[in-house]
Amino acid sequence: MKFKQFIKENYKFLLLILLIVLFFNVKVPYYIMAPGGTINITDRVEMEGYQNKDGSLNMLYVSEYEGTPATLLVAKLKSWDIEKNEERQISDESISDIEKRNKIMRDNSLDIATMVAYKAADKEITIKDKKNVVIGVTKDNGLEVGDVILKTDGQECDDIKEIKKIISSKEVGDTITFKVLRNNKEEEIKSKILLEDNAKVIGVVIITEYDYDIDPEINVKFKNSESGASGGLMLTLTIYNAISDEDIIKGRNIAGTGTISPDGTVGEIDGIKYKIMGAAQDKMDIVFVPSANYDEAIKTKEKYNYDINIIKVDTFDEAVEYLKNN
Repeated sequence: MKFKQFIKENYKFLLLILLIVLFFNVKVPYYIMAPGGTINITDRVEMEGYQNKDGSLNMLYVSEYEGTPATLLVAKLKSWDIEKNEERQISDESISDIEKRNKIMRDNSLDIATMVAYKAADKEITIKDKKNVVIGVTKDNGLEVGDVILKTDGQECDDIKEIKKIISSKEVGDTITFKVLRNNKEEEIKSKILLEDNAKVIGVVIITEYDYDIDPEINVKFKNSESGASGGLMLTLTIYNAISDEDIIKGRNIAGTGTISPDGTVGEIDGIKYKIMGAAQDKMDIVFVPSANYDEAIKTKEKYNYDINIIKVDTFDEAVEYLKNN
């Protein structure tokens, strides 16, 4: 009786509390992109005899928030970007799959950065093994994000091109058998060959991961919350600076963004305006950006009158040469 009386007397207040809880906690199928900041990765290097000198090399990041009525309202008021979750999804994958893929891409970016930096610094690196890992599934084909492909129709394939060659040799409608390592267990998955844009596909995105021996030994630490491939260029510069006999930082605070390919090519990234905002907020002296993102980066600089030096690069070598000569 007392409980019913309490509800009757306080229902407006209780309803208000409920609405506030829902306002801040109900998830909607959107995410928010907002100004980010910098991550000093010269402080993340672990190598015998390594000492961090003056200045820093920094990755840039975009702040992302889950969509709730509260975050959507803030985004509207601040003119931040509101994106549908499906924009970052491949097919109908879960948020867990997206997070898993981004961490795989982060680790793969570090592998490639290491190879490019050691080659450029003329240091010893020996590739011991390669493995092909699924990072995205576009069709219902039985494969999952994180699967390591051990064999394709009974053949071991070191290179993704070899897998594509086997797929191309099949007829549309045929099945192909993958032996995969999933959650430390081997499984056989059968996938059907499809025709898409006049190409034979199974609906999967694969990257190659590398296992190698290096001298000198080096490790770059990540936080569990950090993911994605957009830090590739800055990881490569950081490793190169640590293992080479020269200081390319020269006391400056240097930031940048861009993926890195095995040939040293710097690739396009998302969210450049928010990364430039973060770089300016943290008072970076130099910011490297890929050519594809340069125009938007300059527009952001001019819009907010940032005192920051934005440098366009297409390759790792261009970034190194700039730092050596300026």
